[in-house]
Amino acid sequence: MVTTMKFTISTAAAVLAVASLCATEVAAQSKPDIRIATGRPGGAYFTQGAVLAEALKKSGLVKSANSESSSGAIESGRLLGKGTIHLAAMDARWVSLALVGGKPFKKKIALRTVTPMSVVPMFFVTLADSGIKTLNDIKGKRLAVGARGSGMEAHVRKILGTLGITFKDIRPIYLSFGPGGRAVREGKADVQWQCCPPNKGLTELTELANVRHVKFPQKQLDLVTNSTSAYAQMMVRKGAFKGLDRDINTIRLGIGWMVLKDSDPQIAYAVAKTMIAKYKEMSKKARHYASIEPIYAAARKEGRSALEVAAPLHPGAVRAFKEAGILK
Repeated sequence: MVTTMKFTISTAAAVLAVASLCATEVAAQSKPDIRIATGRPGGAYFTQGAVLAEALKKSGLVKSANSESSSGAIESGRLLGKGTIHLAAMDARWVSLALVGGKPFKKKIALRTVTPMSVVPMFFVTLADSGIKTLNDIKGKRLAVGARGSGMEAHVRKILGTLGITFKDIRPIYLSFGPGGRAVREGKADVQWQCCPPNKGLTELTELANVRHVKFPQKQLDLVTNSTSAYAQMMVRKGAFKGLDRDINTIRLGIGWMVLKDSDPQIAYAVAKTMIAKYKEMSKKARHYASIEPIYAAARKEGRSALEVAAPLHPGAVRAFKEAGILK
């Protein structure tokens, strides 16, 4: 009888050990590997992606997280659609176009929002002693529009096109933020399209040269922001970058971390949960993350719509926001 009891206890212990091991293996298998498409080195997306990958690795929610550069939101969306990567930094305009297969996308991409990652202003800058005062003065001028094929170039085309200005009316220079800023500083470009202060390229430009923003007349700003739901208006406060000597009203753009509709729910869950828990800490290394605090606050009253970046929330993200008490 004693022998039987020992055998029974030993057998039970072995079963429990195997069950525990299996549970551990299943838990490990449920943790996703995440490849993140960001933007060009030195840009805001690139920095935010690197900081997110670091936070995900520390979270214990993923097996691995790797942040990779891309030419911008358009390429990132295409890579996401092909299944090459799992998470992409995209702004609201390109998300809305990707959903319907509009140009520059050749087919529909079923995107879903994981979480907003920032809200940023977009504007034009020039040297302080330039004769370019408003957008009406840029015709015939050398304009650094962003890298060829990038989201920034496409934004310039959309914005100027809405105002009846084509690329034939300007002298486009295809350079990203850093090289474009240097071109303005060195007299090789007259104006630069900028976004997301502070970014490395803008900071370098403003530290090494005297600059100012190019005024966006209110009527023109209204035309642009009424042309698409992806754009809105926002105030940029004096001192947001060196050379900005007064508050300005300009174009507002929402940016989010996006996944595919049918992607692993654990990816959206891990990213949203990490962002919710760590965005304040992350903003110390990537300052744009601080801009999502009022969005999370608004979501407590307005619900999912406050969190959606031109596409519905992924169910995995919904779970994370409900657990955090942000959504009901």
